[in-house]
Amino acid sequence: MKRLIAALTAALMVLAFAGTALAAQPAAPGQNKLTCSVDAPATCTTNGKTATIDTTLGGAAAVYLPGFNNSFYGVRVGQVTKLSNTYTGTAGIDPRWSVPIDLGGIHDGYTDYFVFVTLAECNNGFGLVDVINDTTCTIHRNDSSVTYPNWLAYTQANSSDYISLNDFYAFVIADGSGAPGVWTISNFTVGKPGK
Repeated sequence: MKRLIAALTAALMVLAFAGTALAAQPAAPGQNKLTCSVDAPATCTTNGKTATIDTTLGGAAAVYLPGFNNSFYGVRVGQVTKLSNTYTGTAGIDPRWSVPIDLGGIHDGYTDYFVFVTLAECNNGFGLVDVINDTTCTIHRNDSSVTYPNWLAYTQANSSDYISLNDFYAFVIADGSGAPGVWTISNFTVGKPGK
């Protein structure tokens, strides 16, 4: 487990490649298209609804929906109702959800830590990842070695925390923490995109 936490924590280093790409900025309603951020030689292609990430040659790639919606960003973690995607490809530590969290005690809208959800530890066996409603989705908190058996357990233990509002989007990333591969990500949902 320490090895997994170390690998997941290393993902934060990769966020430097994302810079402004994964930094949250507003988008016009209805303009929320699935968007790629890439650190070559990895590749990511998207048609706005589906994205294909390829890390077979190295590097990192992430997908996210640009733009805020008030049913997800800036709300308490226990109020989140949607955080899901579907995928094809072999899942391990890569790819995984990275969700920015703002500590409730500080609550300045900026990210204090991330929670990670690997697609290997959160899927229904047919490529559906439903972080909120699947009670078997393990939640990893990167600023500690604490894991939670599911989103409900995480939110009960961290009920005063919020989804960050000012600096990062929630995204699915493959960054070499696990085995390289090719994945197709689709049906990507955080809250109510475009609202």
